[in-house]
Amino acid sequence: MPKDMPAELTLDLRRHCIETAIRRRYDQALRSYLKDEDARPRLEQDIELLLEALETLDFPALRGMHGPLSGQNETPVILSRGPHGHLSIYIDGQKLPNLPKR
Repeated sequence: MPKDMPAELTLDLRRHCIETAIRRRYDQALRSYLKDEDARPRLEQDIELLLEALETLDFPALRGMHGPLSGQNETPVILSRGPHGHLSIYIDGQKLPNLPKR
């Protein structure tokens, strides 16, 4: 899938920080991709989004700047890629400005 395609994933941070949630979601998507051929087109987009986040985001800085990303909370968190290919994180509907990169 091209990176200019919008993508959006809701992350569960009730038990884990954002980095662990993304890593687990990535691992789960890879396992599903290998098992279910029919789901591959949908999963490819998720895998690309999750891998880009894992490779580029500075997770310690994100957790330090935004408490809900440290986990142990019910606040809705969304990882997305907009139509121009830029990663975004939304906490409770509010887009985080200037995501720190590695």
